[in-house]
Amino acid sequence: MKKLLLLFTASLTPFLLMACEGEPSESYDEDFTLNIYYLPDLHGALLEEDGDMGMARIGNLLIDEKEKNPESTLIFGGGDMLQGALISNRDYGETTTKIMDEVGFDATVVGNHEFDWGLENVTRYYTESDAYQADHSFLAANIFYEGTEEIPEGIEPYDTFERNGLTIGVVGAVGYDQESSIIPEMVEDYTFEDPVPYVQDHAQTLRNDYDADLVMFLSHDGMDTVVDTNQRLGSGEGDEAIDAIFYAHTHWTDAGYVEGTPAIISGSSGSHVGLMSLDIEAGDIVETRMNNLGPTDDNRLMFPDSNVQSIIEDHKASMSEYFEESLTSDDAYSQGNLTEWIARLMKRSTGADIGIQNNGGTRDNFSSGAEITPSRLYDVFPFDNTIATSDVSGAEALDLIDNNGYAANITVSDIDPNETYTVATNSYVFQSSYNELDNGDNITESGSTLFDLALEKFNTLDSEGDTFRLRDDPSIGLLPEWE
Repeated sequence: MKKLLLLFTASLTPFLLMACEGEPSESYDEDFTLNIYYLPDLHGALLEEDGDMGMARIGNLLIDEKEKNPESTLIFGGGDMLQGALISNRDYGETTTKIMDEVGFDATVVGNHEFDWGLENVTRYYTESDAYQADHSFLAANIFYEGTEEIPEGIEPYDTFERNGLTIGVVGAVGYDQESSIIPEMVEDYTFEDPVPYVQDHAQTLRNDYDADLVMFLSHDGMDTVVDTNQRLGSGEGDEAIDAIFYAHTHWTDAGYVEGTPAIISGSSGSHVGLMSLDIEAGDIVETRMNNLGPTDDNRLMFPDSNVQSIIEDHKASMSEYFEESLTSDDAYSQGNLTEWIARLMKRSTGADIGIQNNGGTRDNFSSGAEITPSRLYDVFPFDNTIATSDVSGAEALDLIDNNGYAANITVSDIDPNETYTVATNSYVFQSSYNELDNGDNITESGSTLFDLALEKFNTLDSEGDTFRLRDDPSIGLLPEWE
């Protein structure tokens, strides 16, 4: 979190920021407040559960605001909107995309997880295909086909919106470090370039060719580059200037300014809705207020929109088998516990010597007494990564454990660097550039996903009773009593 303090004066309360006055614009309908609502890293969290508000409640706010104030409201998404929850993943985000249109999104940016199913399974909603066609923009100025500067079909570098006579340009970009967070085979045909020169170039185009009064930056940028990218763009001047930054990927919740430019990040999975309010006089920003909203900040977030709720419930009913059966967790299990658990399941299911799961591939935890359904289990292992094995030296296995955290039923001191071991892991780790697994011997790929393994164990436990118990499971060994 230290990096964040370099960027912002942290607070969840509204900011009051004075903007520098520019030259008066020629003509505008009126002075007004432009409200920009922002939802990053939704990860398909359509349902109200575990602290996530759910899209029916979020939609209640956004629909009401846009119906009452269409000329002063914009709604942006921060990328990684579709992948991450079973209810969204099962139809490759089509229902989530429809709900984004239902609640009035104007634009969203490409995130790294838009590549998880193959980019074409997401861009089809933004091209002339037989899939559902989205009514909002899908933006990224710095994603190109490998070896070219051609942006993939369905993605646009920027868009413009008119509000009360004001022309607002929006440029999107993904963080240029994020190829490393995608399975290599899913991104091998693309390259992510440094977004700054492209965003600045498009800012000039928007001002000179489209008469944009304001230019926003919509960014799915990561922890390693967000400081550099936001500071470089926040300090831009003249036609390259950026008037507001909306960023994502790290799942932080914060608001403040970068080099005098207002910037906001608004959590993940529907935990918050960002709001940036810009007071406009004669086409210029004279005051900025920012806040990350929860139910206590706006009572419209307390209640669901009936139309959105109906869309969600109809889709949920079509896959009811993942929501009906449930077990009660006998104990609290942290992400670390569940990482160890799935690593052991990989070891057991493949007959490997070592099972390894990366920490980032386990995304949730269970509290004691929690109701566990297959859908809830999917929240823990939401990536459709398959299981692979490879024979490597002990030295290579040790390097892999150092990078990823947890080894199954084996301690580091028991690994002989000169011996050969069969390692089982998920396909993201297997293909990552920092290990030699894909160069090992006797490579196998099972085709089963981590969720498949977890669901198999769930069904076994379900047949034995009504308790979800992991810690004393003799089939995988005793789990440590971790905090």
